[in-house]
Amino acid sequence: MSSMFARQDHTDFDKYVLGLQEGVAAGEALPSDFYHDPYIYDIELARAFDGAWVPVCRVDELPRPQEYMPASAAGHELILTRGDDGALHVFFNSCSHRSMRLVDQPASGRRMVCPYHKWTFGLDGQLHGAPLVGRTIDRSRCGLGEVRHETWQGWLFINPAGNAAPLHEELSGLTQVLDGWGIEEMVSVGAVEFESEWNWKVMWENFNEFYHHLGTHSGTLEPLLPARTATALDNGGQPWSCASMACGDDYLYMQPFVDLTNAPSNDMHLFSVFPLLCAGVQPGSAFWLRIIPQTATKHRVSWEFLLPPSELDTPDFEARLDSTMQGLRQIHLEDMDACRLVQQGHSGRLTRRGQLTEFDKPVSQLHNWLLRTLAGST
Repeated sequence: MSSMFARQDHTDFDKYVLGLQEGVAAGEALPSDFYHDPYIYDIELARAFDGAWVPVCRVDELPRPQEYMPASAAGHELILTRGDDGALHVFFNSCSHRSMRLVDQPASGRRMVCPYHKWTFGLDGQLHGAPLVGRTIDRSRCGLGEVRHETWQGWLFINPAGNAAPLHEELSGLTQVLDGWGIEEMVSVGAVEFESEWNWKVMWENFNEFYHHLGTHSGTLEPLLPARTATALDNGGQPWSCASMACGDDYLYMQPFVDLTNAPSNDMHLFSVFPLLCAGVQPGSAFWLRIIPQTATKHRVSWEFLLPPSELDTPDFEARLDSTMQGLRQIHLEDMDACRLVQQGHSGRLTRRGQLTEFDKPVSQLHNWLLRTLAGST
C-alpha cells in the first residue's frame, strides 16, 4: 500500500503527527494509516525503535566467557560477545571493512574472523588483524560498531541510536510494581513461534489489555480472568504500561506451575516497555512476546515461557511444560483470529478513528508515547 507522504521531506508528516496529539491525549486511537503505511513504519523504525530501549533476549540466553552469537532486534542484526573478564558486548553484525555479515551462528573462541577478507576482531570488538594491509590503516578506527545496552528484570535491551535516557530511570515506576516477583532470576524454558500478517501495534495492543477476554477469549480466559476486574496503572509519562487483575482460585488450580508462597500476591500483571517488550507475570511463572517487526503489515512473534530455575528439576516437569505451551498456543491462535480481523478493519481508506475506554488505558499510553516520540518531544 502506498503512502500519502513524500519520502524526501518529513515536514508534512511532522505536522500530521503534531495535529494528532490533542485528540489522542483525549482518548482517540491512532488513525488507521499507522497500521499499514510503509512510510510511517519506516519513521517508527528510525525514531521510535532506534531511539528507545528494545529487548533482544533473556540474560540466560547470553553467551558465556569466550563465546559469541548472532542476534536481532528491531531491524538490527547484532553480535553478542562475552570476553574472558565476563564483560558483555553488543555490536552491529557488520564488518568494519566492507560491511560483510560477520557472525552467522554461535561459536566459541577469542577471535571473530570475517569470511570476506579475513579481518580478525577480538571479543571486545577491536581489530586484531587485517591481512596484507599491515600498518597502512589506523586500527583504532576499525573496531566494530558497539551498541549501547542495559539489562533489566532479566532482559537484555539495546538503544540503537544511543540517545535514550538510562533504562532504569525510564522504568523506575514499573520496577517498583515488579519488585519481589523474581522475574530477573527466571530462565527461558519453552517457546512457540508464529508468523503474523498484521502491524506490530495490533499485536501489542491485543496483548496488553484484558478487555478483549469478553469476545476473543469468551470460552477460555473470560470465565477465569473476567475483563471487568482488570485495572491499569498510571505510568507518570514514563515509557511503560501495566494492566493487572487478581487470579482466582479456579484459574490458579488449572496452571501447571504455581507458587503462591513466594509471590507478592495472586495477581497477574501484563506489562510493556515501549515499544516492543510485552510480558506478563503471575504466581510462579512469567511469559513474554518476542516481537520482530518485518514490514508495516508483517512481523514474527515468539511466545516464550519463563520459570524459576528450581522448577526444572521438579517431578513431571516436561509433561507440565508441554501442557503449558499447548495452552499458550491455543490462546494465541484465538488472538491471531482477532488480530487478523483488526488489520482488515484498518485497511479502509476512510476508517473512523477508534474511541478508547478506561479498559484500553495501556493502548492509549502507547499511542501518546508513540506520537511524542515521532514528534521528537519525549
